[in-house]
Amino acid sequence: MPSLPPEQQQWIVQPLADVGLARAEIESLLVRLAFDAVVDEGEQVLACAWDLVAGCPPEVRAAWTRTLARLLTLDLSA
Repeated sequence: MPSLPPEQQQWIVQPLADVGLARAEIESLLVRLAFDAVVDEGEQVLACAWDLVAGCPPEVRAAWTRTLARLLTLDLSA
């Protein structure tokens, strides 16, 4: 998998930063998502993705939804 340029990495996580999550919190969410993606498959990954923010305030859950949408739109074919 190719490495993303820093500006694209920032664009992906910007919704989470905008609602006040610290860098460590964002990294934790993304690492947990990546782990779940490796050990689970299909719909289980999506369910796990929502579980990661289940206890968070609505604005964080909405930002997580935007972050996931941005991840899904990436073109990694290059």
